[in-house]
Amino acid sequence: MASVLDKISNIFVPSDSSKDDTNMGQAKYSANANGVANGHGALANGNGHVANGHDHHHGEQCARPHPQVSFADTTIDPTSFIGKLRALYAGTVLKTQLEQMRKQGSYDAFRLGWNDKYDVRRLKGAMTRQDGIPPSLFWESDVGKWIEGACYFLASPDGRSSPHASEFTTSIQELVDMIEKAQGEDGYLNIYFTVVDPEGRFRNLRDMHEMYNAGHLVEAALAHYHLTGSRQLLDVMIKNVECFARTFGPGPNQLHGYPGHPELELAVLRLHGVTNNPAHLDFAKYLLEARGVKREDQGGESYFVHEAKRRGDEVTAQTMVNLKDMTYNQSHAPLHQQDAILGHSVRALYLTTAAADLGGAFLEDAKRLLGDAVDHKMYATGGLGTEPRTEGFSTIPYHLPQSTGEGGCYAETCASIAAMMTSERILSHGLDGKVRDAMELCLLNAVLGGGSLDGKAFAYANKHATYGDETAIRKEWFEVCCCPPNLSRTLGMIGGYTWSAKVDLSAKRINLDVYLFVSATRKISLPGGAEATVKMETEMPWEGKTQWSFTAPAGWEWAVRVPKPNYAQDIQVSVAADESTPGFLSFPVKASSSVTMTFSLPVRLLASNPLTGQDTLTVTRGPITYVAESIDNPGLDKSHPHFQGIGFPESATFSERKLDVLGFEVVALETDQEVYALDQLSEQSAHFAVGSKKPARTWKKTGEKVTLVPWFARANRGGAGRVRVSMMRVDKA
Repeated sequence: MASVLDKISNIFVPSDSSKDDTNMGQAKYSANANGVANGHGALANGNGHVANGHDHHHGEQCARPHPQVSFADTTIDPTSFIGKLRALYAGTVLKTQLEQMRKQGSYDAFRLGWNDKYDVRRLKGAMTRQDGIPPSLFWESDVGKWIEGACYFLASPDGRSSPHASEFTTSIQELVDMIEKAQGEDGYLNIYFTVVDPEGRFRNLRDMHEMYNAGHLVEAALAHYHLTGSRQLLDVMIKNVECFARTFGPGPNQLHGYPGHPELELAVLRLHGVTNNPAHLDFAKYLLEARGVKREDQGGESYFVHEAKRRGDEVTAQTMVNLKDMTYNQSHAPLHQQDAILGHSVRALYLTTAAADLGGAFLEDAKRLLGDAVDHKMYATGGLGTEPRTEGFSTIPYHLPQSTGEGGCYAETCASIAAMMTSERILSHGLDGKVRDAMELCLLNAVLGGGSLDGKAFAYANKHATYGDETAIRKEWFEVCCCPPNLSRTLGMIGGYTWSAKVDLSAKRINLDVYLFVSATRKISLPGGAEATVKMETEMPWEGKTQWSFTAPAGWEWAVRVPKPNYAQDIQVSVAADESTPGFLSFPVKASSSVTMTFSLPVRLLASNPLTGQDTLTVTRGPITYVAESIDNPGLDKSHPHFQGIGFPESATFSERKLDVLGFEVVALETDQEVYALDQLSEQSAHFAVGSKKPARTWKKTGEKVTLVPWFARANRGGAGRVRVSMMRVDKA
């Protein structure tokens, strides 16, 4: 592999922890012409160089700011749908999560004291346990994501106006102080392998999440730096990255490992955007290029097999078929050779996010694997992952069971967030309507559905139909609570997902690409202290009307591309627009002008692909996917628990009505006709003879209509908590 693997070795120089901090606390999110935040004060990058704060790595990055930075250029309308959700997160969700972390023990864990929870599935020498890994192993990542999300909100007006803003600020600083003190002199930073199992340090990258945790702390450090200007946490994490890079790499005196759970890759790419340290870029490239490579000096095996043999570990994890089964962690082959997306869904999509960000051949890998996920392995809600055992993708295309009783369904909240992350990075290279539609689908259904609308409960898995004693009711917290703070950071930076802007100085043109329909205002800095502004006012996702108002200095113009969603009908735009970019409409705009776009949002029935082995219909309206739940349909749920065997024909029509769900107004649907039930559910045998007098399927009327609500709004109003997304297709009633 003639690449970075042959070039980098011990290239890191320890950072100087005594750098001048005279500007600490002064830097704020403030955008330049590329929409990139600049902190006041220089940042030493670990090689003695000074970074300018511009978010550019691997050549073209200045034109592709990350949403974690560019969100600061956007102010969300607080009265809008997304604005009200953000108010919930700023006012309730972040506070709920902070209290839960304190209760759980993760908040204080950086004090390096003992917690009795460390005895749960306790490790020795990082040896594999068949009963799973300790839940406390993830605590750094949970804290890191909470810090990151809180920093994003505190950088925005709705976050600063939260009644808990002062507490968040104090808590962030307390956590940063604890993290700094918990770091070893050599840069090592991990709670579990410092307090509980010191001999396990770096012995099991496959399972033990040292690199994953570090990646989330790096992202927290970047958010903290951009918010405050303080390099306190950033310097800690630069030193930690250097510790990894001295230990792991292609050099003869290094281990050739990489993360079992991808995350550090994408975090170090973002870190390089701030430090401009080429060693950071090279290390991120190494982590991507080394994955799945079988080396002669590892006995012809990939690193995780070699690593297990080194520690004398012959135990297989719950997620493995055998010791050489590496599909779960996407190291079964180098990324360039992976044709299908496999294994743990979040791991796979964090990996493709880093690949898309790096670009080049890795961008093509990301497109290929995300395409496989969207085309063959994505639920109608944007949910991803069918296998509860692996929290992952099936090896079988179109295998999308709705429930435990039908063979699976997992759809972890984090997986759909990860799909958004990959989609955004792909879009930053070039527009693709299919990728945009997938990102929107994930956000408005699977992602938002991961949190309750009172801000106090969360979903880890999101099964599309309940079964047996299962309910769809969310939980206050989890042993492994990766999803709740992931929701917070996603909503915190949602302005960065909304659109991208690039300034062409020579043409005096602002190129604006709109990704999501969100009521918001974006400011774009121009030379000489000038500024351009675009304001988007939309009635989405409930009604298809959006207006953009553009303001720029005389002599400037706009080149705008807006979504042409796959669900929209009767599209009208107030200016001439072309469709040369698939899935988008393009039009020029004078310096100051406005453009209106309208389209209808009819109810659509989505049929399941025959290769799914199902014959169902899913109800959607615009980007919103609908679900039946027991609280609205007590009669049907009583006669047919979990709505099993309930169906309607393709000709079914629906009436719309507004419904208040904990203060959020949504559009609910009801069938205009009574629905049907399958007669054959009473059959006791797995097989039964059919003939002219006994067809395979007969349907009877139930005397009931079915009410459907948006998937994200389910399980917020009490009731038994039984749900079903896709209903059976009635062929001959």
